[in-house]
Amino acid sequence: MIRLCVFDMDGLLLDSERNLYIRIGMEVSEELGKPLSHEFLCSLMGGSWALYPGKVTAYYDGDFPIDEYMRRYWEKVDKIVYHEAIPKRPGVIEILDFCKENNIPMAVATTTHEDKAIACLKNAGLDSYFDYVITGDKVEHGKPDPEIFLKAVGHFGVPLEEALVFEDGHNGAQAAIKGGIPLIIVQDLAKLSEEDVDKAVMVIDDIRKAIPYLKEENERTAGIQAQA
Repeated sequence: MIRLCVFDMDGLLLDSERNLYIRIGMEVSEELGKPLSHEFLCSLMGGSWALYPGKVTAYYDGDFPIDEYMRRYWEKVDKIVYHEAIPKRPGVIEILDFCKENNIPMAVATTTHEDKAIACLKNAGLDSYFDYVITGDKVEHGKPDPEIFLKAVGHFGVPLEEALVFEDGHNGAQAAIKGGIPLIIVQDLAKLSEEDVDKAVMVIDDIRKAIPYLKEENERTAGIQAQA
């Protein structure tokens, strides 16, 4: 039985990785004459923001104007995050409505900091769907550490095997796997490992394809409980 769905936000609920973080990272790095590749910036998505500056600096073996880059980067990001609605990923409303109609509690577990995450969800009209939001600044260890997902599930007091994590990238997938929480991967930009794919309940290209699984799983377990 699925008693809780935990969703990543960036790249999963919102098309923010493609339309915001990666685009602006490429734009600012080019302005500074130190271009960062699309592939490299994709690899950073879903990880801890605390590690982001170090990884960017290492890309140029330490020869990178990281302070100016981060200043311009967050200035551009914040103008969008706090004042515009980031496009939703395809199928998001359909699966959130399904969970709501079937009384499945929902949480967001994102490495984005709380103020930005709340603004993104509110501007996109998604905030009312979620019973709980946990963000990167509320945990000690970011993904791929399982802490953020374990805290999300623990908030509801649900057994790990009765929760379901939705992720789109390697770091998030690893966090769910290490935490022992069933995982559905909605594949998009991020590269996945063989372990990610092998240990996921399913790997899909549209989140709507998870709805039949949720329906069948809860109907099956309801039948078992009725027989008992």
